[in-house]
Order: sequence, then structure tokens, then C-alpha cells
Amino acid sequence: MIRNEGNIKFSHLSPAKGLEELVDSYWAHQNLTNQVKRVTIIPDSFFKIIIEFRGANITSYFLTGLWTKEVEIAIPAHTSMYGIKFKILAPEYIFQKEIAPLILSHKDLQLSFWNIRDVILGNFQEFVKQIELKLFKNINQKKIQPKKLQLSQLLYLMNGYISAEEVSNQINWSNRQINRYLNKYLGVSLKTYLNIQKCYTAYKQIQEGRFFPDDGYYDQAHFIREVKKHTGKTPKELYENQNDRFIQLKLIQKK
Repeated sequence: MIRNEGNIKFSHLSPAKGLEELVDSYWAHQNLTNQVKRVTIIPDSFFKIIIEFRGANITSYFLTGLWTKEVEIAIPAHTSMYGIKFKILAPEYIFQKEIAPLILSHKDLQLSFWNIRDVILGNFQEFVKQIELKLFKNINQKKIQPKKLQLSQLLYLMNGYISAEEVSNQINWSNRQINRYLNKYLGVSLKTYLNIQKCYTAYKQIQEGRFFPDDGYYDQAHFIREVKKHTGKTPKELYENQNDRFIQLKLIQKK
């Protein structure tokens, strides 16, 4: 998917077969203007690696933790950003370490990490191909444990529209064990993760100007309160600013 908004360009690609359990997607955001672009990043239930570059020079390279509330960022003029969105199993099976300490923060990466300086940055599709070769190389060859795989697949199938109790019952894994796993690797409980997912899913209807919840909330007041808790804005405010500050709303794909 590619979208052009004058001198702002957005691109989005899905992962190759064999990575879909660990990677959600890849994205690109290019600010081709002469001005700094200030945007608000809202929680989407994924943690990320982000590469910021100008021309052929990498200006920033970092790993984020999970966002649980909105974060303000500034993208310099004539600068591009590529990002990789990782799912809940990636800390254990790609990074082989916990991401929990980075919740609501980030960690700068050395250019030697995945030898990122060797990656050609000018073409987004080519960049994704090169990154996927590195991802396949770094995947833990240990087979994903069945309950963890079931947990991940169920969460991304339901997108938050399921209770923590139902998750536990469907995969026959206790809520306590699930919470221990998510807290260890991501730094949040199952309930918190589901709330973030459900809120992000609701952005699709906000994008269309619909401010009454389709499902999953007690009433409109509950819907507004939850959206504002994670984004700092009401649904109407998100909608009115989606062409300015809330660039993620542009990238939400309708199913």
C-alpha cells in the first residue's frame, strides 16, 4: 500500500511467509517537505525497530518498547523513516530477550546490529527484502511452543474483542501464566494488551467519522474514555486531526 499526501509519502508492506507469526508489517514515512513534521504516535499493540535516514545516511536507529499512550515525535525535513512492527512472540523468538524494560521508551541501536549500514535504503521494497533475510537469519530455530503460538494467533484474530478469561479458556493456558509471559517480554498484562488492541481496532471506524462503538464497549462514554486514555484525544479529535498529526490513521487497512 502506498499513499501520497503532497510531499508526505506513506508505504506499507506485509511480511513474507514464515515471518507472519513474528512480524506484523513494515512501513515507510517520508517527509519530503522543507519543514519539520510533528506527529503523534498512538498505541497499536506492536513494538518496533525504526530507521531514520536522509539520503544514504542513517541519522537514527532504535528499538522501541510497547506504547501504552500517545507519544509526540518530530520528523526532520527531507527525512525518511522505515519501521518494522513486531508481534508478541518476537522478543523470545527473534531478539531472544525481553522488551519489557523499554515500555514507553526506546533504545538506540549500534549500526552493527544486523549490520544495518550494509542495507540499501533508497527503495522501500528492496529494503524489506534485505531486512527479511536478516530476520530469517536471526530467528530462534527452537520451535514455537504450541500454547504461545495459540495465544498469539488468537490475539491477532480477535484484535482485542475478547476477554482475558475467554483467551485463557480457549487455549487452555491459565490467565496467571499468560500474564507472566506478557509481563516478562512486553511489560503489560493480558488485559492491558487486549485494551490497546481493541482501541486500535476502533480507529478504523474513527477514520470513517463514526464515533459510536460498533462493539466491545459498554456505551459511547466508555468508548470515548478508553480512546482518550490511550491517545490523549477523543474520537472526534482524532478524526479531525488524522490528516495532520495522527499519521497512523492513514495506514490502517480496512478488512
